[in-house]
Amino acid sequence: MLTLSARPWLPGSKKILNAFWSCLKPFRHVVDLRYFPRVTGARGEPLSIRFTSRAVLGIGVFGTVVALAFSATSAYAQSEPTSTPPASTATSSEPAPPPPVQAQQQDSVSGVLYADKNDNGVQDPGEAVSGGFVSLLGDGDPDKRSARSDVDGKFIFRDLAPGTYAPTYALDDGWVVHHVNAGGDLITVRANETTQVTARAERPYSEQIEVSATFDRESYRLPATARITLNFRNTGNRKIHGIKPRCDSRNRPDGLGRGKGWDALLANGLTLGAGQKYTMSIDEEIPEAASLVGSVSLNCAFAPNAGWNTDGPTISVQAQASGGAGAYTMVFGEDRNADARIDGSEAVEGLKVVLLDARTGAWVADATSGADGRTEFGGLPIGEYRAVVVGPWTFTDAGQERVVITGKGGFGYRFLKPASPADLRVEVKLDKPRYESHETVHLELTITNIGGQTAERVGVEWFDGLSFSAEQWGEFRPSVSGGRIPAGESRTLSASGRISVLADGKLAVVGAIAHLGMRDPSGFRATAEVVRTTGDLGGVVYTDENINGRLDQGEVAADAEVWLSGGVPHTSKQIVTDAEGRFSAKGIPSGDYNISFRLAGGWMVHAEDQSANVRVEPGRPVDLTVRADRPYTELFGATAELDKISYVLGETARITIRFTSTAGREIRGIKAMCNFEGEVNHFGGNFDNPMPPGWGDLREDSPGVTLAAGETKTIIVEEVVPPGAAIWQMAALACRFGPDPVENIDVPFAFDWAAVHGGIGSLKGRLAHDRNNNRAVDPGEAVTDARVLLMTDKEYGFRLAETVSDADGVMHFGELPPGEFWASVDGPWRFEGDEGRADIRGGELTERDFFVVPAPRVTPPGGDQPASGGMGGVLAKTGAGVLGLGALAVLLVAFGLGARVAGRRKTS
Repeated sequence: MLTLSARPWLPGSKKILNAFWSCLKPFRHVVDLRYFPRVTGARGEPLSIRFTSRAVLGIGVFGTVVALAFSATSAYAQSEPTSTPPASTATSSEPAPPPPVQAQQQDSVSGVLYADKNDNGVQDPGEAVSGGFVSLLGDGDPDKRSARSDVDGKFIFRDLAPGTYAPTYALDDGWVVHHVNAGGDLITVRANETTQVTARAERPYSEQIEVSATFDRESYRLPATARITLNFRNTGNRKIHGIKPRCDSRNRPDGLGRGKGWDALLANGLTLGAGQKYTMSIDEEIPEAASLVGSVSLNCAFAPNAGWNTDGPTISVQAQASGGAGAYTMVFGEDRNADARIDGSEAVEGLKVVLLDARTGAWVADATSGADGRTEFGGLPIGEYRAVVVGPWTFTDAGQERVVITGKGGFGYRFLKPASPADLRVEVKLDKPRYESHETVHLELTITNIGGQTAERVGVEWFDGLSFSAEQWGEFRPSVSGGRIPAGESRTLSASGRISVLADGKLAVVGAIAHLGMRDPSGFRATAEVVRTTGDLGGVVYTDENINGRLDQGEVAADAEVWLSGGVPHTSKQIVTDAEGRFSAKGIPSGDYNISFRLAGGWMVHAEDQSANVRVEPGRPVDLTVRADRPYTELFGATAELDKISYVLGETARITIRFTSTAGREIRGIKAMCNFEGEVNHFGGNFDNPMPPGWGDLREDSPGVTLAAGETKTIIVEEVVPPGAAIWQMAALACRFGPDPVENIDVPFAFDWAAVHGGIGSLKGRLAHDRNNNRAVDPGEAVTDARVLLMTDKEYGFRLAETVSDADGVMHFGELPPGEFWASVDGPWRFEGDEGRADIRGGELTERDFFVVPAPRVTPPGGDQPASGGMGGVLAKTGAGVLGLGALAVLLVAFGLGARVAGRRKTS
């Protein structure tokens, strides 16, 4: 609990602070209130504010909240220049005002969905979307909830548990509800309150924006820098703000889109007026990995808030790449004159050459020879490799396969002779011509190379008919480098498995073998007769109400649904337990079965408490005792909190995970399952990278965390901000926690996110009165010794920094967060139109001239204005004299927020 006490700032300060608190409730992070004056209520009582709620709303909301709390003028009277007006575009998660009568409200979320056909930012007659599909998924309710809008575009969600929900919208005819905030416009549901939502749909960004890209060259030899030219065009009739790229370079080692030249566009985005065209160039160093694959590429999508809005235009550009560190050049040809050289007529063109790791046989790189027989590899680690040619050629001697890469690179001729390609033939033999359906099948697979070259990277590409472990194939199994079979030689593989599929009542063992350079895999097939057998399966289901781990009197689960799926041939069956909690399935086909359960009252059969795969065979009845437990969401809670609301790339985030048990028993094996979609900007690993070691016992291959009955346990996890966060401009944390969180879907869920920005910037310029309107600072036009403020908004902003113009009119602002700001000058001057606007980019110095015009003389009531002039009304509007606006600037910088959103008012 943070308490502030002192004298009030102005009449009604307690009311303002209460509004401040109500708007800041969605933010969980603690705000350091030492920056603000001490405050009391109207009667001198201390005002207490507690900041403990989840930080799930967009950063832009924070700026609006601060404006609401500290602006002397209503914070809901001006518009935020986003790509779509906030009042109608952004999905609002602010709760409705409480009703005059304290009564339980039935509606959790009440909203309206409309298509802004005339693009004016408000709903007009005829724009309501009927039949729009709205879904909510969040930590308050583990199940996705859906609703359809009625003829007036209205939709309602009732009885939602308090929490944070992510909305999705599906509309006909291509209409899209765009996300405005970096957090995806999440909706906060609170107990006994109705959250009002206005969802504005517009045309896809791909219909509003055109983007094209070109490289300055068709091929590059590393080291090299590519100049990328981007051409933008706004095809619509309104201004679009904050257009940013989302490039796949984090997933492609040869990809561009991550160099420093992109920082400004990633930090601030691009603003295009209606019909405006814009061209920009970006220089980016080509990564060494591009030489490995022989090409460099740029693949990006563009949109405001591109991490959440995926309907923007895309670009895809590619060029050849070669050379670089670890380079090696080979010239291939048939040395017909035996002079140990490759003459022009002896070169072999179009030859595909593959480099394999000499130790493991893993693919490293490939290239194709040109008209001169030359191939170039680059960016290879120092080491030894084996060259393999694909096509009707082979080396004249085996020693030419060897390629050694040093730090200085290398060169060599490779002499070829004609040879027929590798050609594989496959034969499969079963140990019996006839099986009973529950028996184990043994087989032998013989692979023979009848071609003229060695078959490289030979492997079983696919196999069907039996259930068995692919490890039995050894080096020929899938997902490894494969084996080698020289010309004229054979390899025999043995394997065993159980029958899984019948084809027309028979066993059909089918599959295919592949090798490097093979166009079509070599298939194989074998069949056998099958006699079907049956077995019995049954058991009892109970609800462990006294949590002692065994079935006691009164705990049987009657009318529980049991679902069986499996057997040979495949069978699906539903059974309902009787009054004794028992179920029975007699005479079902033999084989492996997956069993699932559904009980009334929310009871769950967890993955660790059931035999998910049960084997049924004749003469061996299966009798199961199945324990049902309360959902894990009832047994313990989990929260996950990032230590900051903004980071820079390379920074280590500290994640606080807190488990709180409400169960009367110990819970073992709690693990984390994060980043379900494999996104590159999420903490907790992804499809290509396992969960980092910093997650400790929460990792999949660990024993898990044990939580005693009633215990609260805090775990600190440290992880470097994911590199992909630079693409999205945010890093997300989305995890399920529990025993086997992959199979158990009733485990607690936690979500948090933070902005990722590109560092601080600065501003430098000259202040002048352009008397001859030539847009240049001529002699005598500089405005000297003038106090200049940098504000977060043109009229209603807060002071972020200030300086004084020198004898040449030069002014300088340092260490500014990225964002849009507005300059305001003290004295008899003012800025016209957008002249005072300054866009600050992270990591850059922005330089420009600022032109002012004489300010009209203002005579205040009761007397003449002092000769020294004033701030042109700005300080009066913001209340700067009493509110101490510099404190907000400290907060903005401390939180790393783009200050363009602070101090802006919404239009209702």
